[in-house]
Amino acid sequence: MFFNFAVLLAGAGFAVAQSGLSSQCQSTLLNIAASPSAACLNPSGLISLAVTNSGSSSIIPGVNTWISGLCSQAACSNSTLQTVVTDIISGCSTDLSSIGVTTTNSTAIVTSIQAAYPTVRQLMCLNDTSTRTLCVPEVLTNIQSATTTLSLNNIVALVTKLMSGQSTGIPSSAVCTNCTKAAYTVLSHGLPGIASTAQSSFSSECGANYTNGQMPSGIQETASNSSSTTSSSGAIALSVGSLNMGAAAVAALSAAFAIFA
Repeated sequence: MFFNFAVLLAGAGFAVAQSGLSSQCQSTLLNIAASPSAACLNPSGLISLAVTNSGSSSIIPGVNTWISGLCSQAACSNSTLQTVVTDIISGCSTDLSSIGVTTTNSTAIVTSIQAAYPTVRQLMCLNDTSTRTLCVPEVLTNIQSATTTLSLNNIVALVTKLMSGQSTGIPSSAVCTNCTKAAYTVLSHGLPGIASTAQSSFSSECGANYTNGQMPSGIQETASNSSSTTSSSGAIALSVGSLNMGAAAVAALSAAFAIFA
């Protein structure tokens, strides 16, 4: 939960809801969106989601479009991830700083993203065969139905509450689903250090079976299996802190796969 790339790529776009993007950052994002080598991240879909959302409409359709495009692409190579992240850090540092995203240690950020990417991609591309819906937008829809429209403004407020330990009012029924059990299972296999920090909360909220490491029935992995040079190295130790998440930029994924009290 995960996902410095969302912090960097979406974070600059989310800043537009507050004060607008700098011309340098706009140019950086447009160059990335136009780069064929970055197609594996479907950057145009993510940037469109961040920049065009009015702040009051639901982000779910945009999230679904972005993830659908990402999952149909071949996986990124480590070199592609390094280039994209380095470009964003260089071109959007001021914009990211304005929303609390620290980019001073670029090497650590690149390394953590390269290590987490394969697992995060696998998790994001989970599909519920019973509803024929990608899991991330499905769980976001559950949360929205149980609370309020998951607009940019509202979701930032929810994540702020989550990170400060406040109750978000989201019921267990909205998040304790086969999709989120599958997401936890993928996370526990690919990034066990991060999964272990959330295991107690997941078990308490959804039951011990939720964290038993078994993939539930009806959930399909849909990420393109095209070859890639990207791999998650066991030599790279990740922690929640090392992922350096920014509240606003990881809002969609945090809302989908965090346990809310």
